[in-house]
Parts: sequence; structure tokens; C-alpha cells
Amino acid sequence: MAGIIFFKTQNLKKLADFYQGYLGLALWLDQGGCHIYEAGNLKLGFCQREKTETQGVITFYYPDRATIDALYQKYREIATSEPRLNPDYNIYHFWAKDPDGRALEFQYFMPPVEAAKNPLELLNPQSTKPLLLLTMLLPEAAMQELKQNFRVLANTQDRLLRREELLAGVKNAEALLCLLGDRVDSEVMDAAPKLKVISNYAVGYNNIDLDAAKARGIAVCNTPGVLSESTADLTWALIMNTARRILPAERFTREGHFVGWKPLLFLGKDVYRAKLGIIGMGRIGQAVARRASGFGMKVIYTANSEKTLDFPAQRVELAEFLKEADIISLHLPLTDQTRYLLDTAELDMMKSGAILINTARGPIVNEAELIKRLQDGRIYAAGFDVYEYEPHIPQELMELENVVLLPHIGSASIETRTEMGLLAAANAIAIIKGEKAPARVV
Repeated sequence: MAGIIFFKTQNLKKLADFYQGYLGLALWLDQGGCHIYEAGNLKLGFCQREKTETQGVITFYYPDRATIDALYQKYREIATSEPRLNPDYNIYHFWAKDPDGRALEFQYFMPPVEAAKNPLELLNPQSTKPLLLLTMLLPEAAMQELKQNFRVLANTQDRLLRREELLAGVKNAEALLCLLGDRVDSEVMDAAPKLKVISNYAVGYNNIDLDAAKARGIAVCNTPGVLSESTADLTWALIMNTARRILPAERFTREGHFVGWKPLLFLGKDVYRAKLGIIGMGRIGQAVARRASGFGMKVIYTANSEKTLDFPAQRVELAEFLKEADIISLHLPLTDQTRYLLDTAELDMMKSGAILINTARGPIVNEAELIKRLQDGRIYAAGFDVYEYEPHIPQELMELENVVLLPHIGSASIETRTEMGLLAAANAIAIIKGEKAPARVV
């Protein structure tokens, strides 16, 4: 049995812009004066009438708490509450309103065990060393280094800490070793009067309020350099997968559809001798570009100034770059200047049939506009390791066959993640000892 929930509205156009354009629901059926939208198993119908109905609640259900937090950041302008736990119903949710004033609920049903268990555990309670809050367990070599130098209060569950857990855990900490998914702002810093160092287990640090840290005399460190080659490897995995349609071809074969060679079966694009465009010619961008020589590719890049490189590459302005590159790969940090660097106009400038790879940060690209161009085929394919509202991935993106979607694993090799952990530990240890940290940002 299937069902549709219908509402009356006096402004069908405004609701179309909201539910399809803003929330990203798919238009399932257009009957002129009545539009029906689809989100997973939910179908919502809105019909043009002289009177508007706003009774009831439209609830959108999601699989985890982190997605609710990400959606709250995305939809803050329509939110009427912050995300919070409701212990009566064991749900984590926030409220919002649509243009007609209907109540919208974005919700996650929490398993009883998850709701009850405290994830923070003191790993070496006999230690008298400075306290460090570790927001998720690291590879064993890094864990041993931390326990030798700190009393380690660690999140032992395989999930991000909730906001209240982070605030409680950092209360007496002198050091915080955190992840990109941990939002470390002035509230967190004010909750930790003893805090001396925030060591981020990542190269990027857009999750940390640098101005707030600087004002409070708290050092901020990151892990550059050690993950360049691993991220470059993964970038090339995305390039080859998108260009040659590896994943749909693999699924086709596993499902038993392969009955023999055919001239038009899973035609893709050549990588050999294609033009590779790099946006962000830093360590990772250069590592990706070096690998292009084996494919006989011409490398172009866009940057504020010429780079001294040990391989042939041509610097061009962004507009020319977008028109020329067959494959574009992003390798730059997320800042106010790079947010939506590839917006509507820039995506339209891209060469028809180009491939876009993003292993940097999701908000560098206007994800909704990119999806439209992937749907109509103007952009041939895209490879994602990061997303605009991570970990939330729009349903329209999930349904596309010309994309490869990965769960932010650019640096996920055993060797690299261990090196990152050791560098993050070394940063925290150095600051606590009053020494120079290997990779300090502020």
C-alpha cells in the first residue's frame, strides 16, 4: 500500500520553490494545480486552493544524529528550534516551518542503548599527567603515544560526540584532539578554562573558530603533509571510476546481466591525453598532477600566482581554465573566499562533458546546482569524497548513476591515518610542554 499526504495552499509556486528548490525533494507528479513531491518513501501533495491548510506536522526521518546536525546548519534560516534530545520519545530533532507556516520536524529515532550510554571513558585513570579529551579513537600507535603523555578521556563509541557530551568532556581538559566533524567554537573554549591546545586530526581546520582560539591564547594545530599522497591516490581512484563508469559496470556484472562483449556496453571517456585541471596547486594538488604524466595528460591549474613546480603545468585564469579542462580536481581549503567558488556561473562555464572531482571540502561547490548539471548530462560525471552539508547527502545525488560517492576517506590508508595520529599527538604534546609544535596554525 502506498499513500500521499495532501495539503491546500494559496501559493503553489512558492511551495514548489521551497520543497523542490530549497529542501531538494523530487517532483513526483505535476498535475497543474497540484504538485506531488517525493522524499524516500514519503509523498507530499500540495494543491492550489482559495484557503491554506497548515494543520499537522510533516516529519522527515534520517538515519543518524550527525545528519540532523548537518541539516540544522543547512536550514537554520527556517529553523524554529535548535537540535535537541527529547527523552520522552527518545528522539533527536529540530523544528522548522515552511512558507505557509506548516510545522516541519527533522528527526532521528535514537536506539535505547545509544541514548543511555556515556561514550566518554578515562583510558588510563592512574595517570597524573595533563588531561586530554580525544573525540574519537585513533590508530593504536597514536593511542599509545597519547596515553604515555596524557590522562586520556576518550570517546569509545563509533560516532561523533553530541554537543552536550563535547562540552562536558572538555571541561577540565588542557588539550583537545578533535575531528573535522567536531565544531569547536567559543562555547566549547569557554567551557574549558584550562584548555591550551586544540589539535585537529585533519589538514583543514574550518571546524575551529581560529579568532576565538587566538583571543583566548589557545594554540590550534593540524596535520598537513602526511596525507598528501594518500589523498592523491584516492583522487585518481575517483577519476578512473567516473571516466570509465567502473561502479555501474561492476554492479551490472554482479547482478548477472553480462552476457558477452558488446560495442556500446558501458562506453566511458578516455583519461589518456585528456586535459587535467587542478584548482589548488598545494601539496595534494601537486601530488595529483604528478601522477598525470603517466597518462600523457596536459596539466593546467588556476592560482593567485605562478607556482614553482617539478613537472610541466600551465597556469590560466579561472574562466579559461573551466572552458579547457576535461577533468577538474579540487584541492583547496574552505574559506570565505573559496565557498561556492564553483557556483552557477562557473559550473555553466565548464567544458561540456567534463568531469568534476572533489576531495577537498563540499561547500567549495554549489551542490544543488551541480546536481542539476549532472542530471541533464551537461557535466558528464562527478566524484565526491566530501559534501556540502556532510554527512547529509541529497537524495537526488544518491539516485544518479554518473557519480561516485565516498564517505570522506581521502586519507584512509593504515599508514597515513597512523602518521596523522602521531602528528596530532606530537602537536598536543609540544604545546603542553611549552615547545614548538610541528604543525601550528595559530
